[in-house]
Amino acid sequence: MTFDEALERCRFLAAKGECCTYDMEQKMRNWGVQPSDIQRVIASLVDERFVDDQRYATAFVRDKTRFNHWGRIKTTLMLRQKHIDKQIVNQAFDELPESDYLKAFATERDKKMRQLRALKPFERNRKTAAYLIQKGFEPDMVFKNLNVEDEDL
Repeated sequence: MTFDEALERCRFLAAKGECCTYDMEQKMRNWGVQPSDIQRVIASLVDERFVDDQRYATAFVRDKTRFNHWGRIKTTLMLRQKHIDKQIVNQAFDELPESDYLKAFATERDKKMRQLRALKPFERNRKTAAYLIQKGFEPDMVFKNLNVEDEDL
């Protein structure tokens, strides 16, 4: 694939949905684009604002928190896998309203507690904590906010 073909195809993909530089690099490697052309295409996409890692990270954090109810740890790990800088990830979380994050946490906690209603309180709390930590919420936050009375559910 030539430079111009790769650039056009990447512009099309970036216009359809938010992409990060790592995603574009991977796609071009799969298409067989030369490494020197990959860097030129990425530079062109960044200059033209088709690709912006900060914008991508902000959208990723917002969407994964609101729709998938992921915690900070899981979201950060996923962004780090895409080679997004730690500082950009932190800025993306700073832009997320704390109320959205707490709402996602409470939604997941209450959903799991309802599923485990028949269990003894200790067992219900243990399984709920494991589930919330697996969803990426911070362990200290999980253990502070875990005890909820059955009437609250």
